[in-house]
Amino acid sequence: MQNIRILTGKQKRVLDNIRLYVAAKGMPPTLEELRKNLGFKSLRTVTQYLEILERKGHIVRRKNVRRNIELRAVDAVGTSAVLVSVPVVANVGCDDLSVFAPDIAGRQEESDEYLQVDKKIIDTAGDIVAVRAVGESMQDAGIGSGDYILVQFTDKVESGDRVAAIVGDMVTVKRLVRRGGVAILYPESKDPKYRPIILREDFKIAGKVLCVIPASLAERSEVVPEEDWR
Repeated sequence: MQNIRILTGKQKRVLDNIRLYVAAKGMPPTLEELRKNLGFKSLRTVTQYLEILERKGHIVRRKNVRRNIELRAVDAVGTSAVLVSVPVVANVGCDDLSVFAPDIAGRQEESDEYLQVDKKIIDTAGDIVAVRAVGESMQDAGIGSGDYILVQFTDKVESGDRVAAIVGDMVTVKRLVRRGGVAILYPESKDPKYRPIILREDFKIAGKVLCVIPASLAERSEVVPEEDWR
């Protein structure tokens, strides 16, 4: 899988501002125009964000050119890729039921962390968010603690699917098996301490697991200090 890049909400705002300017005017903004559009006090703050975006592969800056910002979306083999922003909205439990279930559907607009993901990975209908795994009960399914899980909001799931399920006030990721009017949420680990959860069919499915992004692939960076934001 190609590298998956994380943007904070503020980094995403800078990138979105550049994209909107290019779409409207057919050319990139100057540093001063970007500074004014974003409400920064100094050009140094602008260049710090541009350094981060360039390091993460979203832009290229050309030398000795006034409008030197060039948008870039290139995958590992050098062909064009369409990147979409997926908000990271919550932690989900992969051990026992110890992680409280937030209103993950309602937290999309509040997220301050985003995954930039190739649209081909999530080319499916419906709202999609990322959640962060906590625990090791799904290790044999390739889900380790700290990994990112892409979840599609839907209650249309089949026996055998991996799902994000809400049990009481807790949320967990498990493999769903339906048998004779009951639902069984299976861990996927050889460790005997992890046991299936047996439920009636009226429990809530938050969504279906689409794919897992290992934490080691998600590139992180330091956030620019916030004092220069409005």
